[in-house]
Amino acid sequence: MNKTVTVNIGGIVFHIDENAYDQFKKYLESIKSHFTQSEGREEIMQDIEARIAEMFQEKIKDLKHVITLEDVEQVTKQMGRPEQFGDEDETKPEGETAAPIENIKRRLFRNPDDKLLGGVCSGISAYFDIDAVWIRLIFVASFLAFGSGVLLYILLWIIMPEAITTADKLQMRGERVNVSNIEKNIKEGLESVKNRTAAVGKESGKKAGTIVGRIFEGIGEVLKFLFMFIGKLIAVFFLFIGLVVVFAMVMSMFAFMGLPGTQYPEIWRLVFDTSTQFTFGYIGILLLVGIPFLMLAYAGARILFNIKKGSKVVGLSALGLWLIGLGICFSVGIKVASNFKEKDSVRNSMSLMEPTRKKIVLEMAGAKNEEKDYGYGFGNNTNSDFDVSITDDQFMSGNVKVDIVKSPTDSFQLVEIFYARGNSKKSALENASHIKYSYVQRDSVISLERFFTLDKLEKYRAQKVQVLLKVPVGAEVYLDRSLDSYIYDIDNIQNIYDADMLGRTWVMTSKGLSCVDCDGSESSIDGTRMNFYDEDDGSHIRIDESGVHISGPDGEKVAIDSNGVIIHDGKKTRLKIDTKGMEVPAPPVPPAPPSKRI
Repeated sequence: MNKTVTVNIGGIVFHIDENAYDQFKKYLESIKSHFTQSEGREEIMQDIEARIAEMFQEKIKDLKHVITLEDVEQVTKQMGRPEQFGDEDETKPEGETAAPIENIKRRLFRNPDDKLLGGVCSGISAYFDIDAVWIRLIFVASFLAFGSGVLLYILLWIIMPEAITTADKLQMRGERVNVSNIEKNIKEGLESVKNRTAAVGKESGKKAGTIVGRIFEGIGEVLKFLFMFIGKLIAVFFLFIGLVVVFAMVMSMFAFMGLPGTQYPEIWRLVFDTSTQFTFGYIGILLLVGIPFLMLAYAGARILFNIKKGSKVVGLSALGLWLIGLGICFSVGIKVASNFKEKDSVRNSMSLMEPTRKKIVLEMAGAKNEEKDYGYGFGNNTNSDFDVSITDDQFMSGNVKVDIVKSPTDSFQLVEIFYARGNSKKSALENASHIKYSYVQRDSVISLERFFTLDKLEKYRAQKVQVLLKVPVGAEVYLDRSLDSYIYDIDNIQNIYDADMLGRTWVMTSKGLSCVDCDGSESSIDGTRMNFYDEDDGSHIRIDESGVHISGPDGEKVAIDSNGVIIHDGKKTRLKIDTKGMEVPAPPVPPAPPSKRI
């Protein structure tokens, strides 16, 4: 029974027979003494130990866990003894059998020492022992001819491992992995590095020395330049966007401090309960939005100016400030949202003076013959929930909507409904009751105010006004064009769009509003019925139970109905299909040429 020794070789633990360990230890010491004066001694010994560890692992099988003396002798013979390193063909000592010559199998690796991109082509060339230039030509040809070269190259780049260790590089070239070749490979690598460092511009150490090789090196440099150029463009974009947003945030800070020439929407302050809450909310939004864009500009500057190493302090500080902003926004947001939790309304019904002819003209006050704002911006002709302005003494909002409904009595009525929100039903009702709205009636004309007002100290709580004009059956109402953007989805029998209801007189029937003076040019849609009219060129499309009728600006007509199909070009019928069949007018017969006299 022999003792075993536990050793660590190349980062792997092995159990070795005591006698085998003694011989292996002497072997390693002899190698170390051989390379005492050699450059790259540490790297050589690391690669030798790594290769020996691989060979020992091959010796260990399922029922064998200990390295024996026989295993050590076989490994040392394959690796070679120090006295053989100078000459591989030197005669072996008498009585010592030569190590069996193993059949070396090449392995497919990516070659990091001769690469333009990923070392795929040079790795394949080393496996098949041909010039890498031809492999590169094949890839370029496949890319130009079939477009698949790039995809195949990327796929091989992912699949093929990189030759990192010396043993990998020797196996890639089909060379024996022994001490002599390991030493030779490392020394060649060190010599190549020294040559490239000492003599800039020399071609030593490069395998692609042919003209084609230099062409591919040039292509690689061009691709590298393009990637760098695109990277710089992205960096400039990041820097620009980041700086623009940061500049906007700085200007908002000036507006917050009340500096001349700067302002922010007054509704921002009206949303918050107190100035302190507004201040914290502003700081939170500034950090939450500003920090990411500031870091985007910082990243762009790093890429643009080749700053390799970023500051951890900057990154951690930015993350901390952003988290603080997120926390502030979350806290303030919950408090602000609670003020919009409940909704309620106040309804005021007013009797109107009965017009003499049972007809009301409905219009918006002050909307005619006024100077209009054609300035820049969006939504100049619409009144949204945030159409709010502040004057010296009041809060004004244009969120007013108008609707027409049937009156349950035989008289006209006007109903004002004021809506608002609050943190409770009581506060929502109180906020709605503070709305002030007015209208003026002059005989048969009712002029509605375009804005409602609140006291300047009131807070914004999504206040809005809906005006209902109740029209009795048999009475009429004329919708003035000044109601544009104030009416929305008024029900009518013809299902005519709101915009085309303006400038028309409507009568209230038992079924609802019906147009009195519509001429068919109005656009409408209702399930199986559609009616569209283009005022620009006079085109008209009508689809209903009777069929499809299309008319063009120059008298062209297309009719598809129970009578068949008729296509008219404005001058004559070009096609007619009915129960008698299809009729296509024959083309005109050209006149006969004049006869010649002989």
